Amino acid sequence: MKIECSIDGKALSLSVNSNKPLSLILMEDVGNRSLMSHCQGNGCGNCIVLLNEEAVLSCMVPAFRLREATIRTFDSFQKTRQYRDIERAYHATGNTPCPNCYASKTLIIESILQDLTNSHPEQTSSSLTGRLRFTSDTNESFDDKNIIQELSLNTCNCMDMSEMLQIVELALGYRRRKRVRRN
Repeated sequence: MKIECSIDGKALSLSVNSNKPLSLILMEDVGNRSLMSHCQGNGCGNCIVLLNEEAVLSCMVPAFRLREATIRTFDSFQKTRQYRDIERAYHATGNTPCPNCYASKTLIIESILQDLTNSHPEQTSSSLTGRLRFTSDTNESFDDKNIIQELSLNTCNCMDMSEMLQIVELALGYRRRKRVRRN
């Protein structure tokens, strides 16, 4: 099947099996060598990518779901200004994920930050993964339970959830301060 999508800012037309997982497409067809995919579909969470700005397990996303999608891997994300907010939060807390899950946890945090800085007050269900996507309400508060659910996409135990929540809160503060200065 032919699939038109954007991967790391490049418009691509791929001819792949409709059920081929995104992780294999990225490794075999696109040549991404940094994607960590050890579990081969068992959900370890080391193959996280941003699919339309949502963190997803790339080993669980079949090719047919990629039509007209925008995929961003850690390779391209780490070159953005948004990455700096998360990197600053890691340094400020003195906690950093291990090398095996660093990329995935960083992309999960970015997905959370996208949701928390989103101006839509309603909650929506994601059709790709069936997970609850949360957005900030009018008071811009957020629910730790939803954040923990999102952070649980990566099963590495190198950090506990309280450390991860602290990183999300700090990165969110950095992101919001940037928005205030820009306006």
